[in-house]
Amino acid sequence: MRLVIESDRPALVKADPTLVKEIARGHRCFNALLTGQASIAALAEREGVDDRYISTVLPLAFLAPDIVEAILKGAQPADLTATKLVRRIDLALDWTVQKRQLGFG
Repeated sequence: MRLVIESDRPALVKADPTLVKEIARGHRCFNALLTGQASIAALAEREGVDDRYISTVLPLAFLAPDIVEAILKGAQPADLTATKLVRRIDLALDWTVQKRQLGFG
């Protein structure tokens, strides 16, 4: 849960560690599959999740670089959580469309 309070003062922002962790997992799993180091089943076992979950985080490896950069800076839209991002089944491969879909303007 994330509490958002509007204020005139600039807020200290920190990256959402769960969101960053899931993006890193997506990249790690995609790279392992791409290089033939592991199957989806082996990745699921290694990551401590089920096969379906691995399939849901793989698209995170294709996020636009400026979206990832914003997330690492903690500058993502307030309602963008790891759960919301992982459950996004219609995430476009086109980076411009991704930005719109995820609320980056």
